[in-house]
Amino acid sequence: MDANRPRESAHGVAAEPDRVETPVVLGLFGVLAGLSIFGAAVVAVVFFVMEKKAGGVDRAAVAEAGLERPAPDRVPPAPRLEIHTEGHWRVFRDAEKARLSSYGWMDRNTGAVHIPIDRAMDLIAERGVGALPQAPVVMPRPGGGTAPPPSVSREGKKP
Repeated sequence: MDANRPRESAHGVAAEPDRVETPVVLGLFGVLAGLSIFGAAVVAVVFFVMEKKAGGVDRAAVAEAGLERPAPDRVPPAPRLEIHTEGHWRVFRDAEKARLSSYGWMDRNTGAVHIPIDRAMDLIAERGVGALPQAPVVMPRPGGGTAPPPSVSREGKKP
């Protein structure tokens, strides 16, 4: 009996075969696999051709703009990228801790000094903060809004 021919049941009703031949399945799988590999190869070739073309255009644009890589002995302008950020952060943090826990000059000309933070907190707790400077008075404008205080010009600088 042929597997592709409809078979008739005892009641005279025809039905489709319930099996597909193995060579048909393997052939379809082979065609799909071959087309997939061929498509991937075409995409790879097109990608590499376009990448090579774009690289040439990029090199020409960089050369035209004068943005070639500087000589190794030249230092690039600031700001430069930090290579060892964790190490730089540790150095910065240690310097800040040392400054917050020691006495020293901030500006010798004006006589400004810095003291350890613990000592500063003790002095503030002992003596208080002191009188704060008076806040500038803001006058209402006739059309709404507020005007700057009289001692400040429109540019924000004192006359």
